[in-house]
Amino acid sequence: MLFLLPLVSAIIYPFASLFLKRSLDEGCGILRSAFISNMALFGVFLCALPFNDKSPEWEHISWALIAGMCFFGGQVFTFLAIRSGDVSVQAPLMGVKVIFVALFSYAIRPEEVPPLIWAGSILAAAAIFLLGGATLKSFKENGRTVFWSLIACACFGGSDTLAGYRSQEFGPIPFIVVMVSVVACCSLFFIPFFSGPLKTCPKVALKFAVLGGIAIGLQGMILNLSLAFFGQATPMNIIYSTRALWGVLIIWFLGKALGNNEAELQGNRIMAKRFAGALLLSSAVIMVFI
Repeated sequence: MLFLLPLVSAIIYPFASLFLKRSLDEGCGILRSAFISNMALFGVFLCALPFNDKSPEWEHISWALIAGMCFFGGQVFTFLAIRSGDVSVQAPLMGVKVIFVALFSYAIRPEEVPPLIWAGSILAAAAIFLLGGATLKSFKENGRTVFWSLIACACFGGSDTLAGYRSQEFGPIPFIVVMVSVVACCSLFFIPFFSGPLKTCPKVALKFAVLGGIAIGLQGMILNLSLAFFGQATPMNIIYSTRALWGVLIIWFLGKALGNNEAELQGNRIMAKRFAGALLLSSAVIMVFI
């Protein structure tokens, strides 16, 4: 029953990407969509506060602030990736984050990094090529999506690494809340650069931006609270890595019903390659954690 929690998070994430892509397609614009979804994410994470049972150690707040900047960067680059191309490429690629976490962890505590990290990294590279289309031409076409997704993964990997190694000093839940508070505050700087007032956004675009933010926040909170209270980091991360598979399957079979026509445009052959890439990426993540 416990391991259903990371599975739920893994299934929710692709829906978040679909909702955010729909918000952009409906004309909300990248800055307004990012602002709305980040504020929704902030609201979701505030719900974690009732689970906190001790005061934070304020002298250690600096790590939470740095993690917040990393998380904010991850959000920005995720939007750039979603705007640049297909969600069936972007969503599975976010699984590479775990590889970055392992690499960053190696820099902090080399003795704790799994011995198969390098083999897992090679498999992940092959998976990225498959997700990009498995040919140089198609990889070039999806190059921007791949690039921005990997930068986002590096940023999220940085925030996860800091949360894993530094949150206990400050307090796990206060750490997460401060982290998303930084995201919310940084998002305020988007306002002067909006293409128009929020009230001019199409209502359907606003709805999907909010849904995307809630979905990202919900899956993140479920996973982080599960790790904070139950531990079991290795099996939980292995199960969560299946979001790469769900990312392709949901778009392949449910995308049209959710207003996404990627599978119809790309065809079953391309989607099968992307599923193979997602499967390889999940295998790489499992290898890292075994």
